[in-house]
Amino acid sequence: MKSKSFILLLAFLVISQLLAASSVKATDTIELTPTEIHHVMELNSNQPYVAGYHVNTPDLHTFEGVNATAITVSFPSTDTNYFPSDSWLGGGMFVQAQDRKIRNVDYAFYTMLVLDSSGGFFLDIGLHQTREATAPLQMPTSELIYAYTWRIMGIAPTTPVTLLTSWDSKAVVHYSLSASGANVTLPSINVAAFPNCASIIEQFWSGNVCTGAFPLGRQVHYFQFGVVSSKIIANNHWSVDLKDPRISRKPVYRLGTGWHLVENAWLTYGDFCYLDNDWMWGGAPYYGVSAKYHQNPLENQYEVIFFYSGQTLPPGTILWQYTGPKLNITPLTSPSSDPIFGVEGTRCLSIEIVIVIGIVTGNIWLGKQMKKKMKTPKTNLTG
Repeated sequence: MKSKSFILLLAFLVISQLLAASSVKATDTIELTPTEIHHVMELNSNQPYVAGYHVNTPDLHTFEGVNATAITVSFPSTDTNYFPSDSWLGGGMFVQAQDRKIRNVDYAFYTMLVLDSSGGFFLDIGLHQTREATAPLQMPTSELIYAYTWRIMGIAPTTPVTLLTSWDSKAVVHYSLSASGANVTLPSINVAAFPNCASIIEQFWSGNVCTGAFPLGRQVHYFQFGVVSSKIIANNHWSVDLKDPRISRKPVYRLGTGWHLVENAWLTYGDFCYLDNDWMWGGAPYYGVSAKYHQNPLENQYEVIFFYSGQTLPPGTILWQYTGPKLNITPLTSPSSDPIFGVEGTRCLSIEIVIVIGIVTGNIWLGKQMKKKMKTPKTNLTG
């Protein structure tokens, strides 16, 4: 009887943990439900794209490896009833990593919030592996390594959501988001475990570099933050607010360690938003998009709001260029909540099972001792 109770109790614990892991929740405010409706950020395609990009030095020839990137995204004054049928609009960050063994192999990471024409609100993360062209015959190729999407419930698209992506030393990428005081840790992904990705360098790149020689050279922008959609949404019923893009610098970097705001940001479009010598985010310019940015008329030094006006803001526009004293930024960490596929749920389940096993085992042992004592015949002692 005790054995049956033990088995039933264990089954109850396992089932309760699995039910809790069916969606990601945080303080009853944000709920993320996995979906197969992916809004994959295509490369070199006809998807319209506009973005700001991190400028490390004005000559666009300085870059660095960073541990993490983050940005805060929202969709103010956006009405999806005016979206074209079956269209979607995304805003977020797009960043590059590289390979330590194969020079022409790079990695394109995207983390973005998405609104679709039905009013659905989503989080998309993904990774492309790119191969640049090499003489004399190798053409550039790209492969989608992974794409994951969650439907977001519990917060409105107008709510500012901070997206965070970071590396650890084991080539594992960690994703998280926070909004309205709630934090959600997303699945961690062991990128090196995917085929042909074992030699990825455990860092993102930020800044700029010129690759190749004139006239085939490309100006590469490693860390971009912008807007993409499945097609041009040519009406004034949407806007995307991208605020406080940040990088977490390595301890040895000359500009300081830890989190730093992107102090200089310029504008690019999908026909010149290279992440390596051959591949671009989106691939098509977002004609008709304008932006509000520092002193035009925004007061925030580190914010850009993209919106459709019918007038295209010139590429190369300086969105902001900070010249003041160095700022101290509050450190960002991967928030804790009720992660799916994470270690916390497994750890709690393991602890519960160990405790139950200990209690039941102890009861069984005590029961056996009592039975043994009752069966032991009494011995008359004689002097």
